[in-house]
Amino acid sequence: MKAKLFKVSLVASSMLTLAACTDLVEKPFSEATPDKFFVNAASFEAALVPAYASLRPYIWNYWNLSEHTSDELQGPTRGGDWGDGGQWVRLNSHELLPNEGLINDLWNDLFQGVSRANNAIETFSGAPDSVKEKALFVAEAKALRAFYYYLLLDTFGNVPLVTVAQTDPKNPPKQGTRAEVFKFVEDELKAALPSLLAKPPYGRFGKGVANAILAKLYLNAEVWTGTARWADAISAADAVINTGDYDLETNYFDNFKLGNDASKEIILAAAFSSTRDLGFPNNNFYMRTLHYNQIPSSPWNGFTTIAEVYDSFDARDTRRSVMWQGQQYLPLSWPAASTSGTIVKQRGDNAPNLIFTKDCPITGATESQGIRVPKYQPDISAPGGQGENDFIILRYADILLVKAEALVRSNNAAAALPIVNRLRARAGVAALTSINIDGIYRERTYEMFWEGVRRQDQIRFGRFTAGYTNKPSTSNARVVLFPIPTNQLASNPNLKQNPGY
Repeated sequence: MKAKLFKVSLVASSMLTLAACTDLVEKPFSEATPDKFFVNAASFEAALVPAYASLRPYIWNYWNLSEHTSDELQGPTRGGDWGDGGQWVRLNSHELLPNEGLINDLWNDLFQGVSRANNAIETFSGAPDSVKEKALFVAEAKALRAFYYYLLLDTFGNVPLVTVAQTDPKNPPKQGTRAEVFKFVEDELKAALPSLLAKPPYGRFGKGVANAILAKLYLNAEVWTGTARWADAISAADAVINTGDYDLETNYFDNFKLGNDASKEIILAAAFSSTRDLGFPNNNFYMRTLHYNQIPSSPWNGFTTIAEVYDSFDARDTRRSVMWQGQQYLPLSWPAASTSGTIVKQRGDNAPNLIFTKDCPITGATESQGIRVPKYQPDISAPGGQGENDFIILRYADILLVKAEALVRSNNAAAALPIVNRLRARAGVAALTSINIDGIYRERTYEMFWEGVRRQDQIRFGRFTAGYTNKPSTSNARVVLFPIPTNQLASNPNLKQNPGY
């Protein structure tokens, strides 16, 4: 049941904004200046909804680029299906092109979030300081902006730092270095923390979200700035853990089921709805991987995981149950596939049975080749790709693993071991007696697979350019950053391409 009010506002943002103007301001909108409009929390919230709505595209461009360039996922070309001009093959092969549409779209997604946050900050500045909610919502908008810059830091590294709502077209913003962007994100989050709520409404940025972003920022500091910040990563992770506001769900898959907004593990999620079409991509997570004949809305029979990842799991690991192979049946069950019922067949007259196989070529695959991963529960009754699950961006288990990794890298593996074993116990696998950095890498694979963090993990562990199924070793280390898109270089002469492109 969707009882979270801010989630409702996110999935009906245009209605909320209109209602706010109608309910709170009697004069025409043109006369609703900030000093008259912002009179309570609801009015600030209405103005901030667009900046929050920019979290939703995370599920498409950021996730696709993070996973398709990693060893967890491939998007095979199936007899013309999912070719998309060869973009999935290029990403799998690390042929990263400045004119790649997905890369340009990611840049636009993230800077749209920055722009919307800047608009909110500038608008809020006109509210009277006597309105007690002002400091909170300014801090919230700045923390949101910092998060979008955290993602830009991760993917493009060297990007303009834009902090105004309107820039001068004759003097486009200059490019910051990766170290400068890192410092900006850190400073903004630390400055926002005192004013953020300790226990915000669902979907809002509070202290837990800010500290979780800081924990991830510090975990990657050595890659992004050249200076390790393990102690800071532990401290920020502890700031999340010690609140007591988050906990592991007893059932791992309760995080991904329909109506998952009740999960105790969710720190930050993008809100979706089965009853309101929010526009592409909605929560089409399960549509990307299931076969056309598995649910009525006809999924796209696309993304698969590779045999090496599947085989790395302990056979008793419950987390592996959502990696589907073998004969498929209806009615659909989840997280494990149905093992009996009506046999699902491939398309066409006299079609063979639909039997998912581990082996799957990167091009020319048949309809049934490849292990499918409907990690989010398919919403069978909803319109295609309009699932009633929120997409998790930051999860408590991830922050536990941040702390465990930073402890191991700080030569304190003994303190990391109980953290890792707690996650393993939930998954039904035996406790470890010791843990090292390779073990942490494996545990992140098992716990966080297909959640959009794999590229970042592989880069941090020095595994990103290694070869694996259907991909030879990458010869050029430039791929740890995406190229600055061609369109952006053409529109801003102050931008320089990232090294090696």
